[in-house]
Amino acid sequence: MRLSSTTRIAGTVLALSAALLATATAAHASARSAHEDASPTAKPGISTRAAVGKYSKLINKSKQTNYTNQKDEIARCTAQTKGMTCMINKTASATRTIDAGFGLSRGAVAGSLNISQAKTQSVAVTCSSPVKKGHSLVAYPIGTRYKYKIEKHITTPLDYKAGTSGWKHAFNPAPAKVSCKVK
Repeated sequence: MRLSSTTRIAGTVLALSAALLATATAAHASARSAHEDASPTAKPGISTRAAVGKYSKLINKSKQTNYTNQKDEIARCTAQTKGMTCMINKTASATRTIDAGFGLSRGAVAGSLNISQAKTQSVAVTCSSPVKKGHSLVAYPIGTRYKYKIEKHITTPLDYKAGTSGWKHAFNPAPAKVSCKVK
């Protein structure tokens, strides 16, 4: 083999190596550009192959104070005779309802609303009213009713909203407020 043949072979190998390196660099730049176009919030220098996390939070919260929860009867007095006066004077348990789910526990929702997660609240009931025979004096708890939605997120280095629940509700009974009605 002559020196000129060796030089030509080495030159060809060098040219092929340069072409291969240029092709790999262009492909990498094109792939990075395509990824950046696909994710408008991508940040240069941050890998998108990080650990995936999840979290949920309450949104669109509103509250109604002095709400009477007529789904939770806590005391009743029924008139057995004509012209009777019904009187209720006792401590009863009112139910604290909290709609959870969609990634949040009952305790997490209660914490976000700044209410207890306990299922019941002790309520002092004092009512008195004239009641016709066969009718009743019924006590219901009064408290605060909350309305909210739960929004679920998935995180990589970026934060994506994965979905939103429908309307959810919570009721937090007050310890000394009741509504008494004759039925």
